[in-house]
Amino acid sequence: MGQSGGKMPGNLQLAKGEPRPKGCCESPKGGEVNFTIDAPGRGSVWLYLLLPEGHEGASTLEGVDSSGGELYVQLDPSTNKTGDTWHVKLTLPGGFDPKGAKYMWILDPKLDQHGLPEANAVRILDPCAKCLDSRYAKDWNKRGGPKFSPMAVVPDRRAIYEFDWQGVKPPNLHLKDLVIYEAHVRGFTRNPDSKLQDWDATAGTFLGFIQKIPHLLKLGINAVELLPVYEFDETACPRKNPENGEQLCNFWGYSTVNFFVPMQRFSSRDRIGAAIVGFKTLVRELHRQGIEVILDVVFNHTAEGAWGEHFWHSWAAIAKNRYYILSNGQDTNYTGCGNTVNANDPMCSDWIVECLSYWVDEMHVDGFRFDLASALTRGNDGKVSMDPLLIKKMANEPKLKRAKFIAEAWDCSWPDGYLVGKFPSGGPPRWAEWNGIFRDTIRCFIKGDEGKKGDFATRICGSSDLFKHNGRKPFHSINFITAHDGFTLKDLVSYNGKHNTCNGENSGDDHNNSWNCGHEGDTGDGGVNHLRSRQIRNFMVALFMSAGTPMILYGDEYGRSQRGCNNGWCQDARCWFSWSDSEKQENNLMRFVRLLISLRKQYAGIFNREEFMSNKDIWWRVHWDDPYNYICYVLHDHHATGQGYAGLMVAFNAGHEVRCCDLPQDKPWYRIIDTNLPAPKDICENEASSVKITSQSYVMQPYSCIVLKTYSDKKSIKEYARTDAEYGAHQDINRHMKEVIKRRMSMEFTSSTGTPHIQDIGKRQSNEAMERMQSMVRMRSLMSGAFMDAIEEGESLETKKEEAFQPPPRKPSREQVQKKPSKLPLPAKPATGGEGAKVIDTDLGDKRVEAILYPDGAEGRVLEVRAKGFGGGELIFHWGLIESFGAGWSNAPEQVCNASWPDKTKTFPGANQTVFSDAEDDGFRRVMIPFPRNVKVKAVNFVLHQPPKGWHKPGHQDFTAEWPQAESLFSAAADRATEAESGKWCQLVAALHSLISRCCRCFQRRSPEEVYFDQSVRTTRWKVRGGNLMGVGAVWAEGALVHFVTDLDTELMLHYGPGDAYNKWVFARSENFRSAPEDGVKEIVVKLKPEEVTKKFMFVLKFPGNTWVKDGADDFKLWLPEDESLVQARLSKEAEKEAKAQAKKEEVKQKAQKMASNFDQQLQQFRQSRPERKQSGKIHFQSITLSEQAGDVDVACRRAGDGFVVQITGFLHPDKAGSSALLHWGVLNDFRDRHWHCPPEECLPDGSKIMDAKACQTPFELDDGILRLDISLPTSTMSDGACVPAIPGMAFVIRVPEKDKWLKCEDGKDCVAFFRDPPAKQGWKGGWQEQVNFIIESETKWGHMTLMHRYNNCRDMIQTWSSRSNTGEAAMRRMPSWSATFNKDALRRASWSRLPSASLLIDPEEEKSEEQDDELWSWIFVWQRFSFMRLLDWQRNYNTKPRELAGATDSLANKICSVWKEYPNIRLWARWTLATIGRGGNQGQAIRDEILHIMHRNKIPETKGHFYEEWHQKLHNNTTPDDVGICKALLAFLRTGGKMEEYWKVLHDHGGPRRGEGLWVPAGH
Repeated sequence: MGQSGGKMPGNLQLAKGEPRPKGCCESPKGGEVNFTIDAPGRGSVWLYLLLPEGHEGASTLEGVDSSGGELYVQLDPSTNKTGDTWHVKLTLPGGFDPKGAKYMWILDPKLDQHGLPEANAVRILDPCAKCLDSRYAKDWNKRGGPKFSPMAVVPDRRAIYEFDWQGVKPPNLHLKDLVIYEAHVRGFTRNPDSKLQDWDATAGTFLGFIQKIPHLLKLGINAVELLPVYEFDETACPRKNPENGEQLCNFWGYSTVNFFVPMQRFSSRDRIGAAIVGFKTLVRELHRQGIEVILDVVFNHTAEGAWGEHFWHSWAAIAKNRYYILSNGQDTNYTGCGNTVNANDPMCSDWIVECLSYWVDEMHVDGFRFDLASALTRGNDGKVSMDPLLIKKMANEPKLKRAKFIAEAWDCSWPDGYLVGKFPSGGPPRWAEWNGIFRDTIRCFIKGDEGKKGDFATRICGSSDLFKHNGRKPFHSINFITAHDGFTLKDLVSYNGKHNTCNGENSGDDHNNSWNCGHEGDTGDGGVNHLRSRQIRNFMVALFMSAGTPMILYGDEYGRSQRGCNNGWCQDARCWFSWSDSEKQENNLMRFVRLLISLRKQYAGIFNREEFMSNKDIWWRVHWDDPYNYICYVLHDHHATGQGYAGLMVAFNAGHEVRCCDLPQDKPWYRIIDTNLPAPKDICENEASSVKITSQSYVMQPYSCIVLKTYSDKKSIKEYARTDAEYGAHQDINRHMKEVIKRRMSMEFTSSTGTPHIQDIGKRQSNEAMERMQSMVRMRSLMSGAFMDAIEEGESLETKKEEAFQPPPRKPSREQVQKKPSKLPLPAKPATGGEGAKVIDTDLGDKRVEAILYPDGAEGRVLEVRAKGFGGGELIFHWGLIESFGAGWSNAPEQVCNASWPDKTKTFPGANQTVFSDAEDDGFRRVMIPFPRNVKVKAVNFVLHQPPKGWHKPGHQDFTAEWPQAESLFSAAADRATEAESGKWCQLVAALHSLISRCCRCFQRRSPEEVYFDQSVRTTRWKVRGGNLMGVGAVWAEGALVHFVTDLDTELMLHYGPGDAYNKWVFARSENFRSAPEDGVKEIVVKLKPEEVTKKFMFVLKFPGNTWVKDGADDFKLWLPEDESLVQARLSKEAEKEAKAQAKKEEVKQKAQKMASNFDQQLQQFRQSRPERKQSGKIHFQSITLSEQAGDVDVACRRAGDGFVVQITGFLHPDKAGSSALLHWGVLNDFRDRHWHCPPEECLPDGSKIMDAKACQTPFELDDGILRLDISLPTSTMSDGACVPAIPGMAFVIRVPEKDKWLKCEDGKDCVAFFRDPPAKQGWKGGWQEQVNFIIESETKWGHMTLMHRYNNCRDMIQTWSSRSNTGEAAMRRMPSWSATFNKDALRRASWSRLPSASLLIDPEEEKSEEQDDELWSWIFVWQRFSFMRLLDWQRNYNTKPRELAGATDSLANKICSVWKEYPNIRLWARWTLATIGRGGNQGQAIRDEILHIMHRNKIPETKGHFYEEWHQKLHNNTTPDDVGICKALLAFLRTGGKMEEYWKVLHDHGGPRRGEGLWVPAGH
């Protein structure tokens, strides 16, 4: 080991060191510092140490004074290297504290004359440093000094090892129970109106955030998601605000300098380790109040090289190809920030996991939100992997076991980077995701976009379409309306477009799905502001009344605005939380949000779900086919008790109409929320303040929502569930609508069925017509029968006055009863008949739950459940009976409920509740439930409930007390199956023969005594939903039998198939289990043919309720035994098959060789017989020579009866033909149109197969190389009475499957044959006839004309014209010289006149030539103008690349400019033609991408004929200048929320007409 040339302090010793932990680590008691760095492929590594001037420990080092010093330490690869990790340890002298000492790494440096690294050697920042010497809080956005170039610092070990957590533990909340608050540490408290203690030191810091925790608690927040708190350089933004000249900064912090170091400028003190202590203090105090901490981490890219600055070096200087994804040695940009971290490189993934573990283990954070997480799934090649290494390592890291993972499941690459709903988990489902689809759908629905009703319903129910398929739950959807990236909620309802000029750049998303409610930005219009207030509340209700985990943006609770800036990454003060504005909204919006969050928690059983909503949870009251955005539904709380509420009705009227919401009958409804009402009526404070609705319907104003509740006491809750379930059964919309219409139409129009007298019409017309219209409107807006019932009863339809809610009297709680002086004695406990078996013994932290199952002496059971550590308050045993494994909860019989102890059990839909006794001497509280012998029970599932909100269970599963099963029954069935399949005599189990004879054909026609197998057997058992499942696999020469036996006494289906080596199913079948001879046992026998047998038999089970069960995350697998007889049978069959194939191949080969030897002679004979075939083709005949010298094909069309027949005869070379050939063909509908169309069905010969909308395939009759096929054609009558084939022609190629060849014409084009003569052409009789005819021919016959080809043809034609000898010389003679008799001004005026020049001197003898020039150029101009106006067809199947199109455009434009200079007589034509040519290619591609993004975001299918798809294809293949202008104008129209002035302005800027001159105009304008 080397050292610096200077003298090393004698009392400082060097040692080998350890490879872990990473970075710089001082021992807990001091005295040693270990340094490590991962540096693969490096041969020389140096540690550079710097002791800064004035370091307090300098005096303890020998030879070092207060001025400090530096030291170079060279590491020895033989002792200081383990794998790719270099390490060294410094042993320190007593009393020396190394905190504040700086260090860097130097890799493979050049050495100076002293043997030390040269002065300009790159110093590398340690990627795992725990502390830096960067600026502190008082220096935020400091400019003018040295550039940001931090050094790593040895941290204060006391900040790491000696921090006092004061016994505070992480809350460990379930993800489903979180209410997440996204906040920025600086932005939350930096505003001077925050009124912090010691504001100068704490504002915008971790300690300042602590002072505002009461605000979070008041709202009901239990998780904060902090924008980046890792060290970043806020000065990494060189721009200034163009509006006020203010210096901008990197405010958000998504540009990380070091991932282990808390942000120094968020610390309130200027000392080493202060940021670590400050952050830990914040975490501790949040945890103390039950609030979890989630960090927004940015592992997708780093700040290295940001803004082109390289004042510090780290990952790239160590191993750029390992830490970053590169392409051709350059950074890739999947993140939009300049580089992409190679997260799935083994070394890089270890570094990320090490960092995450540090923050969880040392800093006590609870989870992470991963910015642009899709980038973390990309491999070294940049491709997305669904099984990335990093995600698997995170799943398997023990230190991260309790951490929550949230993905922003997209990056900047579309569409492969958009992984919402399919982000990989690396193991069991764990990752939650920001649900961007929820955000976009809710925004569109609330602002009134039509057709969003179905999507809205899916989102509020938990987005099962995104998360259910991969085993995740509703809480894995992080629902949000706004986040830091985009508009705030106030700006979402105040601006149609972004206003980001303050950023000095055109940044931010243009697709915000926002609506300004009638005015852009702030306004004093009371109507607009009231509408905005309603919309904000509507968004909040949609967010918190949805299944999933909600998240709100800091400041949205009071209406924080960024004044229209939707990308505040570089804005400081604009993004601050305004505490003064918050105080103003204390009794307004703040109150609404606070009570709304409380309401969600009150109904946690509805919204904090572990399963997706089904028809038993939500009942829709809506017309799905109505595009208007009105939706109403009832949510049922299955956990409601006698003291709770059974249902919530939620309705949204997201449109401009007044709607009536009908209320179910015979239920009291109370208003909780109406966003149309002013505060405090918009939401009730508590139950006592809710308002009873006495009318049959509730009138909803435009753009408002309501939440009503129904109170259900213990007697009516079950009836309520039943009646509304009946309503839910009418979810078949067609049937329900028929019933509603039939019922109401019959009642509303009965009085008008007769023929009225004329005078009666005159008397009743006004009143009855209006009443009928009102009735019809109500019929279409109401969904239940309440309205018609009211008519029958003669009840007034006017809305009654609202009455204050008077809650019904409640019985005192058990705890209150116990406080009374007179205490009733408890009844005696149920008798038990012996020693019990403990079936549950579980610790829940400081609580304990046990369950013991006793015999009762009469062949029944008594279940005792006892609990300790739950305090003295009310504790409820909430349980359900499991009658068969795989079934859900059910109610207990009345005899069980009445006999329970200490009190009778109360029943609710699907559940039972029994109150625990008081604590006994042993500290346990008990419940005892007797189950008589006649009660069918497999298990009891339960949870413990501490009202009002406490629910206790082990992890995510309920407690399960399983009854001991009668193993003898299952064992008998299992033994029977094993013996039968193992070859025992079937007479031992006579009852099995009938089953086998039905299921297995191999047993038929044999007597039971003779059935014996020489076979191999394998048996496998599984535990499935508490029941037993056994599979017996037997293999022999005739195939395989798989015999399943189970005691799952429920309807059960086996979905099975053999599996290959890659765990893929070869095929799938389904069969239902059948009852076995044993009671309560089911079985099934599956027979596989020899060719179907593989090494493993794969299957899944389907339970009632469409529930599919696997073996954990994978399918069940039964490994079948290997049997020699089966192997031999297979080998013999394969050998036989191979022999037949070889014989066939040899036969074809010999025939081909025989034919190939005289192919030319036979082809000549085929051609000589052509006149005969031509004679048969009375209508049409055509001979075609095929490509690759494969042979000839003749197409003859003749009359046959009432129609026509096309006879196709061909002769193919045997080497090209094989044993079969197919005609791949389509019909042509026009002589000028070469697009294929699929033939009508009446034309298809036998054996034809339709391939797509363009073509079909028909097999030829092939005999000795001769192809034959007849196709029938229908007849069409012409105007002159002649009968012709209805189909003008056909296009075809010949496919030879064996050779994998497609045979076309010898020129490489498709074969084309017409069955009738084309219309007579009128040739061009003027000058330049050849060129004009070329234009006509190319536009009418050529099947691949695109804009690129058209431009190239036009350029070649102009080249031909300009190079002719006579016209060229004449033109040059007409070229004026500067010595001519006219001056330059005359030339200029003449050159750019609006008519052909008359001021130039032209030789009269050349007038004829000039007339011909005018003729040709008029053709060129009209040709290109028609193309410009899209009046000419174009070929969309030919994929023209935009760059090629741009090149053709440039070439033509340059050629026109060239002839304009040389030939003055055609300058006007050249100028006009040039106006039709434009650089559209690259612009068109950019607009095409934007249109494609609109389509993907709005789920618009890429279907031919759709408006967006037509423009997408048009811009992709053949962009014209008009296309660019029109599309840019349309996009401007959309971005500005429908401003027509923007449309006309952009259109005019691109050469289009002004307003009123006529062109395409958006609909409605």
